Amino acid sequence: MNRLVKQHLGEEYSAHSLRASFITVAVLNGQSNGFIKNQTKQKTDEMISRYTRISDVVAYNAAQSLGL
Repeated sequence: MNRLVKQHLGEEYSAHSLRASFITVAVLNGQSNGFIKNQTKQKTDEMISRYTRISDVVAYNAAQSLGL
């Protein structure tokens, strides 16, 4: 699978990065951890948190969601 991902998307991508991207997009779109775990077969909410890649603190922050 990893070879196919690299072949079609480039060397900077991996099957793992696609999984992390899926989880990140699902979290950003409000999916529950239960639904995400069902799809990805992650066992714990902690793993969902570890795979979620939200590094842009300007775009993704608690104050913004509160209108501050």
